[in-house]
Amino acid sequence: MITGILFPCDEEQPIKRVEVDAENVETIRGIVGGSYEAFNLDSPPASFLANDEAMLWSLPFNLRATVLLWQHAKGLRSQAYISGDAILTGAPDGRGFTKSVPSELMELLLDTETYGVEFLHRPDGPWSRKAITFTEWFEAYNYAIIHEETYATVRNARVIRAE
Repeated sequence: MITGILFPCDEEQPIKRVEVDAENVETIRGIVGGSYEAFNLDSPPASFLANDEAMLWSLPFNLRATVLLWQHAKGLRSQAYISGDAILTGAPDGRGFTKSVPSELMELLLDTETYGVEFLHRPDGPWSRKAITFTEWFEAYNYAIIHEETYATVRNARVIRAE
């Protein structure tokens, strides 16, 4: 069993910690509603498992999963979209076995009350933080993405615990 985070496409439903048997294909299929594909995050190493026939079945767009994907896998920004329910897991280990979600993502998404956004303007740093504080992780991630896409001087952005 591993620990993952379920991202329902219904935004009225909260994201939540789940325990799943990641090596049982039917378990994951049951969560995402069919066969699935992995969308890999760069840092920290993690993967979204989502229905790979989402477009065929016109599954609803999963805004929260897509925003998180775009911030942690910038090469997929505006290129890949997640539809339907998705589960965030850790990246596979060297033998191909799926691991639990990295603790830093688990804590940031489920155990944090206030969020900040830091920006990197030069490759060698330092990170600078805007004074604004968010109470929802989704708002902080949106703010980070918009600033990266809007301001040429912003080379990178990250969402952090503000407490």
